[in-house]
Amino acid sequence: MNEKNSELEWLKSEIEKKDVEFQLLKSEIEGRQKAMEDESRAMMYMLEDANESIAEMESAKKRLEEEVEINKHLLMIAEAMANITDIDKLISQVLECSHKITGCDICLAYLWDEKREVFIPNYSIGLPYILLPIFNTSPIKYDTEILIKAFANRIPIIEEVSNEGSVLFPYIQGINTISIIPLSGRKDFLGFISGIYRKKPEITKKDMKVIEGISNQVSTALEQARLYRESIDNAMELSHKIETIQVMNDIDRSILSSLRSTEMLETVTMMIGRLIGCDRTTVVLVDKEKDGFIYSAGFGTDIVQKGAVIPFKNTSTTEVVKSGRYQYAANLREIKGLLPLEERLLNEGFLSHIRIPLVAKNEIVGVLNLGSKRPSAFTPEDLSTLEKLAYQIGVALENSRLITDLEGLFIGTVKSLSSAIDAKSKWTAGHSERVTKFAIKIGKGIGFSEKELRDLELSGLLHDVGKIGTYESILDKAGKLTDEEYKIIKQHPAKGAEILLAIKQMKDIIPGVKYHHEFYNGKGYPDGLKGENIPLTARILCVADSVDAMSADRPYRKGRPMDEIIAELKRCSGSQFDPKIVEIFLKSI
Repeated sequence: MNEKNSELEWLKSEIEKKDVEFQLLKSEIEGRQKAMEDESRAMMYMLEDANESIAEMESAKKRLEEEVEINKHLLMIAEAMANITDIDKLISQVLECSHKITGCDICLAYLWDEKREVFIPNYSIGLPYILLPIFNTSPIKYDTEILIKAFANRIPIIEEVSNEGSVLFPYIQGINTISIIPLSGRKDFLGFISGIYRKKPEITKKDMKVIEGISNQVSTALEQARLYRESIDNAMELSHKIETIQVMNDIDRSILSSLRSTEMLETVTMMIGRLIGCDRTTVVLVDKEKDGFIYSAGFGTDIVQKGAVIPFKNTSTTEVVKSGRYQYAANLREIKGLLPLEERLLNEGFLSHIRIPLVAKNEIVGVLNLGSKRPSAFTPEDLSTLEKLAYQIGVALENSRLITDLEGLFIGTVKSLSSAIDAKSKWTAGHSERVTKFAIKIGKGIGFSEKELRDLELSGLLHDVGKIGTYESILDKAGKLTDEEYKIIKQHPAKGAEILLAIKQMKDIIPGVKYHHEFYNGKGYPDGLKGENIPLTARILCVADSVDAMSADRPYRKGRPMDEIIAELKRCSGSQFDPKIVEIFLKSI
């Protein structure tokens, strides 16, 4: 019994111990559960805080991205203002950036036209293609309230549009709000940028500050660009005036240095092409005997060949001669009943022209013509310049005519003198003119210039001027000359040179006259010159003189036929005659 009681006591004691342990374990579990609940609640609070932080970060990130985008476009505007001096390019760049900064649906730019006193459309973004023609042809006057307010305060204006639509842009439908960013210089209007919103925009004070900054910066840049353009325009105008003066001086020198009208006119027309923008410059001279104009010089058209006659009845240029006034056609397409020449010019692509009369001694002697393949191509300044040039050309033509008359008189006098010398003997009549013709053929074969041919002509006509003092009895003698008579004949080249020496204008022809009897082998007279030491003109005259002498009848013999003369030239080539001159003469015949 006692043992059972002892076991019960022990069992009770163990149960109590286990109960204590259970209570302790339960208390620990409850503590842990509470701790876990507290930790869970803490974690939930932390998670809520983290979500709020993430949302704030996303919002901050979005704001930062917007700020970066705005700053990027502001930087682009700054770079455009710093590097671009072209106004149109500057406005297009600024408008691209402003469109993205302000977030408007349509962005329009206008520039102030001081002469017309209106704002002229310049550039657009977002405007429907169908409305572009209306935009480009719709200037805006400075008389609307929103523009007056914007420019009075020089600050951007944002206003809602009434149901009736915008006064500034009546052709654009569905406008809710418009903004005006004024562009002002120190004194004058420069233009404005307008943003058009189809929904009400959310624009903060900060946005307004940005827009105001754009207005100030773009105004400054636009004024600088405009000043730069004005300086370039002034520089170009000054350069053009300097070029005009230089060309006018070149034309003066050309007129003064050229005695030939054709040469002078060709030079002048080319210079006018440098001075005035044109596609055609020509000069026609009046020829009343041929009842038309002679196309004398110029460039730019092939419908009439130089030297050709244009009948008075075939061109309206005749009106210039009749009226004595210049003629201007802005567009030949708009003129009905064109005469044949003008119709051919139109078919060749010429649309506008200006014609100036050329006057010499109060008589219209020709017409200066300028043509362009653009309509309305000439300006009042061009007309003023051309009138001055036409006066100079008229004076030059008169001087050229006087010089030509003097040269004609001079040549006529020389020919008369030559004929008088040749007339001393019936056997030598016409000799100098025939020699001159042979000599000119040789000179042209060599490639002589116009002046060299003219000097050669004079040398040929006067090569025997020294015979003026030779007795006719010697010239007409039928038999062989005595030594004394031959000595007298041999004096005529030197005497001819002495006669011409007193005439200043004859200095270039004296060598031909003096040495035309020198032989290539050095056995001629008067000085026994040899080979290339004999002046070229004299070597030419030696061949030409001998050919005519052999072909003409003389009192002591009959003239030889050409085949015998050719044989004689070949036989004496290298001894009496320069072989090259002989070869050129034989080719010429």
